[in-house]
Amino acid sequence: MLRVFVAIVFLAAPVSAAEPLRFLWKAGEKHAYTVSHSTTVAETAAIEAGGKPQTTVYSTKLTLAKRWEVKEVDAAGVGTLTLTITAMKQEITKPVVGKGGKIAAETIVMDSATPEGAKEMAAFLNVPIVTAKVDNRGGVVEAKSTGGESAVNRLQAELPFRVLLPEKAAEVNAAWDRTFAVKLDPPLGTGESHAAKQTYKLRAIQNGHAVIGVSTAFENPPAAAADLQPLLPWLWEGDVFVTADTGRYAGAKLKVAKTISNHQGEGTKFEFASEYVEAVAGK
Repeated sequence: MLRVFVAIVFLAAPVSAAEPLRFLWKAGEKHAYTVSHSTTVAETAAIEAGGKPQTTVYSTKLTLAKRWEVKEVDAAGVGTLTLTITAMKQEITKPVVGKGGKIAAETIVMDSATPEGAKEMAAFLNVPIVTAKVDNRGGVVEAKSTGGESAVNRLQAELPFRVLLPEKAAEVNAAWDRTFAVKLDPPLGTGESHAAKQTYKLRAIQNGHAVIGVSTAFENPPAAAADLQPLLPWLWEGDVFVTADTGRYAGAKLKVAKTISNHQGEGTKFEFASEYVEAVAGK
């Protein structure tokens, strides 16, 4: 079962880290995590021209095991890490037209634990799919991926360890931020970029763990619903957990919940909900 540090006792007096929070990469170390990522898209709209709005639901459930391995560390504390996915299961539920023209749900499951699933995923399972140079604040210096440029762009926007640590030693309630760009490649876009900002807040330091709140916003979000929809998955909010004494990423609990009302006229609605939970394997 996945566990994250969600029960934190906040101290009444300000607490500060004696030293700036840093990821302490060590050559040869392996950092293994389990991930649970679920997404639901519900759209209420007319399926036929002039028809009554109906709600269709598309959902995915992804669980995976992954491992970051530190290959080397330079004098500045920048680690060269590789990412390997060791197990994965994905469930996709989508609306289909059933008997009598009624909307029904169909679920497709792909699981690396089955012979068929292992064969389908052989190209990216148990082989390094990302090599990234990550500095001791969590920023990506450079990266390459078997997924190509789009995967590298995503890694720059959605950091490998979900947070950029503060530049200096920080007290509880201290805030800082970073700016980045989200590039929408086909089929979600035509390669256009959208400026975004992620804001962090040190919520607590308790029993050697730093709890860092995360919120994300676009600087100039599109006004048109059709242009805004593909950006919703990037609007993460929640907490990231770092062990302050050993400088290791301990996991995250993040979510997105957004609704666009009347996106296709009166009475229509587009709802997006996603939850991402990551924890150290075995915890």
